[in-house]
Amino acid sequence: MESIIPLIIFIIFIATFSYFGPFFTNKPLQQASLSQTQEDVPQEQNKEKQGFISSSALPKVTTNSKPSFFIDTYITAGPEDGEIIEETNKVTFEFTAKILPEEIKEQIYFETKIEGFDDNWVRTYSKKRTITFPALSKEYTFLVRARTKNSFDLSPAKRNFQINISPYFEKVKIYSVKNKTSYGLSLITLSTTLTKEEKINITNWSLEGKEGKIIIPKAVEKYYHYYNSPQPEDIFVKKGDRIYLSSGFNPLGRNRNFRLNKCMGYLTASFDFPIPISMNCPKPKSEEITHLDPCCQKFIRYMRTCEIPDYSENPKIPSDSECISYLNENFNNVGCFRNYSQDEDFLKNEWHIYLNGKNIIVTNDCDIIYLRDQNGLLIDKYSYGYPVCW
Repeated sequence: MESIIPLIIFIIFIATFSYFGPFFTNKPLQQASLSQTQEDVPQEQNKEKQGFISSSALPKVTTNSKPSFFIDTYITAGPEDGEIIEETNKVTFEFTAKILPEEIKEQIYFETKIEGFDDNWVRTYSKKRTITFPALSKEYTFLVRARTKNSFDLSPAKRNFQINISPYFEKVKIYSVKNKTSYGLSLITLSTTLTKEEKINITNWSLEGKEGKIIIPKAVEKYYHYYNSPQPEDIFVKKGDRIYLSSGFNPLGRNRNFRLNKCMGYLTASFDFPIPISMNCPKPKSEEITHLDPCCQKFIRYMRTCEIPDYSENPKIPSDSECISYLNENFNNVGCFRNYSQDEDFLKNEWHIYLNGKNIIVTNDCDIIYLRDQNGLLIDKYSYGYPVCW
């Protein structure tokens, strides 16, 4: 009996260990619940099951992983940082890039962006970009970064600069400059490049050179020579206008600068104009003078344009009071203005400005004349003389 008792104890021990053994060891159970299995799956795999793209399927970019090489971008030419550009609205930047280590061979292209001008990065395989900016005063920042297929420069090279030119830049240009000689006075001619709808006020603009500075004054748009002729006003130029600025004295008097009209030619009989006046005065149509004597009609038809009537050598005219009255009332500057000032083509596209002895054109030298608006911003410049100044 005593020999059987140990055997029974051993059998009970074996049975107990078989039942409770797994709870006292580090080994996992051979089976797990469905919820336990889902928790053990990596988060990326769960995203794939939910419809997300695995990160392993996306292209690898150097910026999101440990880089195998380094890209650095440089600006090699162009405006300096903080530079104010006052003579042009066209700017060129040149740039390059370096890959380190140098034995890495990757195809490089560039992306540029101008803050305040571009909405997005501009891709290019060139190492240069030229930009024409709007004509105004504004600050910009130029950015450029080099790229390869899988990487780009995280720190773009940049330059801050300012375009500081007139909103009228090159809309009015210095067309020509004529030196003062023993035969004539100096003359500066301006021209316009405006659209049909544009009009620009050029009063108080300036022209500057080595010899000083002149200010464009006011002028009379519809001038007629009478004691109460119109007062000068601001000069508004339009498409196709020419502005002549002479160093001579105005034969009509100070503050009598004017826009040419088709009746101004009558004044050449009494005044010597340094700036030539075109002789295109209108004459009455045949049906307008049919009430006059045939001899008077013939006299009028043979008169030269803008001619003041001289009938001293025609004995029949002085005896015709109606003819004389008609001639005296109509064939002069005031009469012409009265009859034709409302015509659409009455005003010509010329402004005559007299500087009353002020001359800024040099002789036997070269110079650059700058045209600036009322705020001192550049509109145009003109180089002249020999050798030409560049």
